[in-house]
Amino acid sequence: MRILCMLPAGKGVYPEEAEERRLSVMRSYTTAGTQVDADYMPGISGFSPWGGREPRDENAVGGQLSRAAGLAAQLAEKAERDGYDAFCPYGTLDIGVREARARVKIPVVGQSEACFLFCRFLDRRFGCCFYMPGTQQRFHEIARDTGASALYAADTAIGIPNSEYPQRRPELLQQFIRCAGEARAKGAELMGLVAMSICPGEYSAKELSDASGFPVLDALACQIAMAEWWHRTGLPPSLLRVPR
Repeated sequence: MRILCMLPAGKGVYPEEAEERRLSVMRSYTTAGTQVDADYMPGISGFSPWGGREPRDENAVGGQLSRAAGLAAQLAEKAERDGYDAFCPYGTLDIGVREARARVKIPVVGQSEACFLFCRFLDRRFGCCFYMPGTQQRFHEIARDTGASALYAADTAIGIPNSEYPQRRPELLQQFIRCAGEARAKGAELMGLVAMSICPGEYSAKELSDASGFPVLDALACQIAMAEWWHRTGLPPSLLRVPR
């Protein structure tokens, strides 16, 4: 099986080191019988997943995300033409997942939806960990669409922009431990969704779990596993679209 993972930005949007680290992480998820390749979004949408402290104009961001979704769908079409068996955009925003599903017949899997569906399978209350406060609305919508809202116990935030993670890595770990404690106090039994630059970008799920004493899901691993499952069942992906 061949899976194409897409970086959620065009070439040059991320700094070179950050860009290569993310591409390498995606490629590292190759398992026996599965080839995972990584590519850039085929154009610049105006949206930058490389964080910062400056406030964003939400109307402008909406337009940028819409353009990004269209670019993602274009790459999904090319992936299908090139013989890939599934398309997986990197990042918990699930950019272009619905748009791509309307254009291709191969499975298209988002990281957030895969992670939330896995939480439903476990039937455990979960928390989520984001970069900055006030960014959770989109994820509550994805949880609703996947039927996971009843298990969604806690929102937490590191409070550090992801662009500052490499130079503040030890502090990032300490802030995650704090977030895990907050989620546990609110009734969560695991950290079900962690922003990608935290896990697996800076730390593996095992490293975070060992440090916090709290189970942590790797959304990228959930995404790849779901893409493999969709492909190997042989069922048409149209049966499995979210939301119903």
